This record gives sequence, C-alpha cells and structure tokens, in this order.
Amino acid sequence: MKTSGIEIALDYNKSIAGVNLNIGGHFNKMSSEIVNMGEEPRAFSNLVRTGDPLYSTYGFTADGLFNSQADIDKAPVHALTTVLPGDIRYKDINGDGKVDANDVSKIGYSSTCPEIYYSFHLGAEWCGLGFNATFQGVANYSKVLSTSGYYWGLFNNQPLAQEVYDGRWTPETAAEAVYPRLSSSTNANNYQVSTFWLRDASYLQLRNAELYYKFQPSLLEKTRFINGAKLYVSVVDPLDIKAVPYVSNSHGYASPLTTSFVVGASIQF
Repeated sequence: MKTSGIEIALDYNKSIAGVNLNIGGHFNKMSSEIVNMGEEPRAFSNLVRTGDPLYSTYGFTADGLFNSQADIDKAPVHALTTVLPGDIRYKDINGDGKVDANDVSKIGYSSTCPEIYYSFHLGAEWCGLGFNATFQGVANYSKVLSTSGYYWGLFNNQPLAQEVYDGRWTPETAAEAVYPRLSSSTNANNYQVSTFWLRDASYLQLRNAELYYKFQPSLLEKTRFINGAKLYVSVVDPLDIKAVPYVSNSHGYASPLTTSFVVGASIQF
C-alpha cells in the first residue's frame, strides 16, 4: 500500500485597539492506494480492488425503485432474489444482462476512517471579557444506513423507525416514496450495501464555546493572596451539522450528541 498526506497548522494572534484576537486551525488529509494485494484474476474490471484506497466502500449502484411489474420485466434480471414492485432497482454494471454479485463496484469512501480531519478555533478578549470557540469536522467519509431496527427494520423481530415507515413504498405512495417496500423477513435484494443506502457522513461540530470574565490584576492585588480569578460559562457540543441522522463522531451509529452547559469560577493563589 502507498500512503501520502498533508498536514497544515496555522495560528494567528493580534492585538487591535486593546482587543486581543486569536484564530487558528489544523488540516490533515491522508490518502492511500492498494499497490499489490495478491489479487486473484477478476471476471470484470469493476471487481478489481488493486489501485483503490484502503477500506473503500463497495456495493451495488441503485437506480431507483421498481414501481410496477412492467418496470421489472424491462430491467436486467435481478438474480439476488425474486423482486416485486417497491424493491430497489440496480444497474447492470458489467453489462452481462443480469444483476448479481458481479455488479458490485466501488461506491464510496471508507466508512471506517475519514480521509480529512480539520479543526479551527477563534477567540477575542477585551479588558478581561472574552470568548473562545472550537470547531471540529471530517470529510471524505461514507456511511451505509444499514442499522437493524432503524433503517433495516421488521425482519428478525426488529423494530422499525417511524421515518422509514412513513417514507416506505406503497402503490399509493410510489411517486414520493424514499424507502423500499416493507417485508417481514430479510430482503436479499433491498438489504444490500448500495448507493441507495450510502450517505456522505461528513460533519462539522462546534465542540466547545466559552464566555468568560477575568478580573483585572489591579483589583486582585488588593486581596494580597489571589493571583488570578475568572468567571465563565461554557457549552460543550451545542451544534452538530451533518447529513446522516444518528451517525456519531466516533464513526458509528449512536444517539445524538449530548449538549452540556457549565457555569463556574477558577481562582489562582
């Protein structure tokens, strides 16, 4: 495997008219390429893994949903299982007239580790009154919505999310359906890794924000034993911008981040 990357860190401090400003950031991008994996001969070029980034996401390329038996009859034979109206339609990537395991190809970035990490912070202080904020995010990161009991529900007595139930395909909702038809058992056609379930898992989070007041040294000198004092209000994880519900920054599926508020004081003797 060949890896390459770039890392940049910048920090800027400036005092303007008594206001102390600070801004900075960090950017890290790491790329990889499989050079030699002892790969066996592949029947079709879309199955070749050599040359791809490590941990790429592979799956089928979706082409909407079947809305009628006529749609099914006109499409390439879907050999994964018997398909019905409301099932996901896939593209015949290798052009052999049928959709099977030989039509899998690279469809996304790694779902294990983002290629790009970045963060930036900014702050200002004037006469002891100041604030700080730190942001953190990732990019070039994919996730497959395959969580049992949320996106892939009902089978094996799993529950089902209201979102999926409301957006399911039915003959009456075919025009606006965003999820395939429901089935009470594992669906070998619909529950495949594919672009239908693939999402951009990039996110940007406001990790921490703080508003504070530092008491002036001239005031503290009168106490003769306090060298520094600060009052502050801070909030942790107040903002989370991302496209995929319930994908946490720990690279898995979880409940949304918990926001916490802290009010406190610090004293130095």
